[in-house]
Amino acid sequence: MGLVSRSLNRHTVRLCNINQKYALQSPFRRSYLVPSFDHLQKEKGLNGLYSEKGLSNAWFDRVELYTEKLNELVSSSSETRSIESMINESSKSYAKRDLVNCASMLYSLKFVNSSLRGSDKPLTPEKVKSLHKSPVDISLKYSNEPLETGNQRLQGALQSSFGSLVEFRTLLLSSNLAISGEGFTWLVARLDRSPMGTNTTPDQNQDQFFDQLFVVNTYNAGTPFNSNKSGHMVDLKKQLEKQLEEDNSTSVEVPEKKNSTENLEDIIEASSYQNDVTYVPLLAIDASPKCWLHDYGALGKQQYLDNVWESIEWSTVESRLPNMVKTFKISN
Repeated sequence: MGLVSRSLNRHTVRLCNINQKYALQSPFRRSYLVPSFDHLQKEKGLNGLYSEKGLSNAWFDRVELYTEKLNELVSSSSETRSIESMINESSKSYAKRDLVNCASMLYSLKFVNSSLRGSDKPLTPEKVKSLHKSPVDISLKYSNEPLETGNQRLQGALQSSFGSLVEFRTLLLSSNLAISGEGFTWLVARLDRSPMGTNTTPDQNQDQFFDQLFVVNTYNAGTPFNSNKSGHMVDLKKQLEKQLEEDNSTSVEVPEKKNSTENLEDIIEASSYQNDVTYVPLLAIDASPKCWLHDYGALGKQQYLDNVWESIEWSTVESRLPNMVKTFKISN
C-alpha cells in the first residue's frame, strides 16, 4: 500500500506540474476595446465640425486600426496594463516602441474627441481655394468662451497664464496650424513641485496643484507623458546599439552628429526638459490631415481649427483642471 500511495502521490504531483506549466503558457490576456463616445455615432457627422465621412476619417477608422494593432502586439504577451500605464512606464523602452506608439495614439485620439460636442453653426461647405483671398479675422472676442458656459475658474486660469482669451486662442490654434503632418496641440497644467503641491499621477487631480498653464505641440505618437526629456533619446540610442550588437548587425550604426553646433543644440533642448515636472493634459486638438482634408480641402485647416474652437465643451476641460497653488492669481 505504501508503494501504491507513493506512486499515486508522484502521479498527482506530475499532473499538478503539468497543469501549472500550461497555466503559465496560457495566461489570461487583456483585450483592448475600441473606444467609443455617445456623442460620436457611425453614419452621422458631428454638427458644425465633421460630415459623416469626415468623422469616419478622423475618429472611427483610426481608433479601430490602432486598437487592432495594439491587440496584435499584446497577443503574444501577458500584457495587462492600462493604456496610460503603458505610455508612462514603457516610453523609454526601445523594444516596446510599437506598443507605446499604438497606446499613445489611442490615448490621444480618445482625449481629443472626449471634449468635442459640435456646435449649432453650419459646417462650411465651400472649400478655400486661395490663402490670399481668405479674410483675416482680427476679432478681440470670440464665441464659445469658457465664461459663456459657466466655466469661470478655467477662464480665469487661462487669462492668468496667457494674458487674455484672445491670446490663448491665437496661440492654441496657431500652434496646431504650424504642424504640417501628424501631431497634437495640448493645453496642459504644470503640476507644482513644492511640498504643498506634491503630486502622484496625472489621473488623480483631487490632491494636485498647478502653477501655470501651457500650450505644447507633440508630433506623431507623442503625448505630454512621453515627449522627449533629458536623456530619453540617449537611452533609446543605447538600447538600439545593444540590440544591434546582439543581432551581430555590426554593419549598421547609429551615427553621432559630427557638427558641434548640432550637438550643442541637442544639449540645450534636452536641458530645457525637466525630468521631475509633470504636465496634466486638459485639452487636445488633432492636427492630422485625416481630420480636415475631406471636409475643408487642402487649404482649409484654419477653418477646421475655427470650427474646433466652436465645438469644445469647456466643462469637460475644466473638470480636468487641478487645484491652483495659493501663489497663482486668477485674472478677472
